[in-house]
Amino acid sequence: MRWELYPVQHEAGKRAEYGGSYMEEVNWWEKKKKSSLYNEIRYMVPEILFLRGLKKENPRLWNLSFPFHFGFYLIMGTLGLLILGALCLVLGLPVAPGQGLLGSLIYYLTILSGFLGLSLGTVGTAALFRRRLRDPELRNYSSFFDYWNLAFIFAFFLVGLLAWLFHDHAFDGARAYVYSLLTFGGIPAGMAGNRTFWGSLSIVLGSLLIAYIPLTHMSHMFMKYFLYHSVKWEDIPNTGSRIEGEVLENLGLKPTWAAPHIGADGKQTWAQIAASAPKEKK
Repeated sequence: MRWELYPVQHEAGKRAEYGGSYMEEVNWWEKKKKSSLYNEIRYMVPEILFLRGLKKENPRLWNLSFPFHFGFYLIMGTLGLLILGALCLVLGLPVAPGQGLLGSLIYYLTILSGFLGLSLGTVGTAALFRRRLRDPELRNYSSFFDYWNLAFIFAFFLVGLLAWLFHDHAFDGARAYVYSLLTFGGIPAGMAGNRTFWGSLSIVLGSLLIAYIPLTHMSHMFMKYFLYHSVKWEDIPNTGSRIEGEVLENLGLKPTWAAPHIGADGKQTWAQIAASAPKEKK
């Protein structure tokens, strides 16, 4: 029996809206299970990109957290555009204004997403840091590493913004760095000696941040997908599944628990203990 009642977003039809389940159908086990990728995407995109749940539950915190997270997403998109632009350079396709539709599109999108990402990230990180310092409820359970993480990310966003402001307005230097990684040290034409202090520092901080995030709870931005799909929305029938196999294997174990009410003498399996009638002791 499915005791929980909450929307499982990959349910087909309108059942996802009220927390229904395919188990409502008569003889559901005899029918092919249907799922809706559209319903799932329709829920996940606003939740991930716009933090819909946080806005509903805590609008004040959302005002600070949204710029931080959306800035991060834009920077990840900018990294993707830099890689795409560097690949174009490797193939001999220029990335610059008036150099074809693809080259111009990558050029301008990189500037737009990069500038907005760095700006929103800088403002959002500073606002969250200030909120943790000033809000007693947050300050009481904030550890040193909570402040350290925000300070580290703030340094990356701020240095990147300074590099854009003073030198790399079109992210040509950042694209050239990605190009050098793809070509094992190559330099695009016209970019020799174009390294700057702020640009180099932003590359160092960005590289360290990419390596650091998986070691911290900040990796929840990636783990959220698996926690939703493998925990919150997991509704695969146990019969014939991997879980059933693991349960049957554990039922075959012979426990030796000391608690007398269990009756685990090391001779009976969990299945035998669970199937035996309980004995009342007076």
